[in-house]
Amino acid sequence: MVRISDLVKGSTPPPASKSDDRDDGVRLSKLSELIKWDKKAPPKKVGPDKQTEDALEKPQAGTPEKPPEFVIVESEVVPEKPPEQKAATLSDTHVSPNGKTLYFNAQKYLREIRDQLISGKTISLDQPLEMIGQMIAKPSLVDEMYHLTLSFEHGTEMYIASPINSMIYSFKIGMRMGYTPEMLTEICLAALHHDIGMYLMPDAIIRKDGKLTETEFAVIKKHTETGRKLFTALHYPSVARAIHEHHERENGRGYPSGLKGDEISEYAKIIGICDSYEAMTHDRPHKKAAAQYLSVLQLAGSKDMLFAPHIVKMFLDVITLYPIGSYVRLNNKAIGVVVETNPNNPLKPIVRIVVDGHGKKATEEKLINLTENTILTIVAGVSADALPV
Repeated sequence: MVRISDLVKGSTPPPASKSDDRDDGVRLSKLSELIKWDKKAPPKKVGPDKQTEDALEKPQAGTPEKPPEFVIVESEVVPEKPPEQKAATLSDTHVSPNGKTLYFNAQKYLREIRDQLISGKTISLDQPLEMIGQMIAKPSLVDEMYHLTLSFEHGTEMYIASPINSMIYSFKIGMRMGYTPEMLTEICLAALHHDIGMYLMPDAIIRKDGKLTETEFAVIKKHTETGRKLFTALHYPSVARAIHEHHERENGRGYPSGLKGDEISEYAKIIGICDSYEAMTHDRPHKKAAAQYLSVLQLAGSKDMLFAPHIVKMFLDVITLYPIGSYVRLNNKAIGVVVETNPNNPLKPIVRIVVDGHGKKATEEKLINLTENTILTIVAGVSADALPV
């Protein structure tokens, strides 16, 4: 199976090259400068896109206010069997039953609409609107769901898990930007359904293990137009536009229209960086997932200007550089596991030492708050596979 954003030139930064801890330290230093901004300043409130009405087809006169259900027929996609869930990781212990329930309800909903679209049945937005309403009413649920975004592998259901994770990231960025409940609803709907058109792509292309031909890729590109038509018919023009433009890039090298800069919907810009990060942090048939910190460094330090600088800053503000449960190497060669994050300085979490500076497994529990420690710093992320047995 192929992740399209990984195949598009200019859609996702290239894989990180191998580097030692010193290289990572330099990049972390540069990242530290990038994320220094006034956190006390009130978040900027952004209104709906002014170009939306011009960019999308307007509903005809006399259209009922309540969004109609949409029917679509003809599809070559075969429903996939739900994969076995990966065993829970450390981060799962920070998620309440309510957070897990909401996350898994979202998975169930996407499986249902996938099957409904494939079989030509109607689809309704009642379920996602209810879920998003719960997220807005209780943002702490989103923080809990965030811990699940790296806890389970996608298996064969990439277009089920990936949109949910992108929705969670987009919600957090929207909150940081001061979005109104209406705007949060729109961006969450767009993020959750940004790849809905993939459910109606030919199964032979979706399941292909390897690079697509130019003809196959041309077919796949149509998924953004399919999603746009679906949500235009449901009378959500801002959502339809965001879905249509989520593969556009700041430098004009995205698709389907090669838009650049202010020509791209802000919703689409946010979903674009979240979708790219999500793709980079999970395994694909043709590549292994990058460590979270490397993925963030790639997105933040891209020289190709794939993403708008102010969107990158907001992304860095809310997406934890070192998630709870991830492993890091300190400048004294010790390895610690992150047990608590620091929203005010994502480069300095609280860690529990698991391997001492001599490479031996720690026998006593030792917590270090890197914010208060003026000597120790993180120089690199560490894969769990690299830990001593």
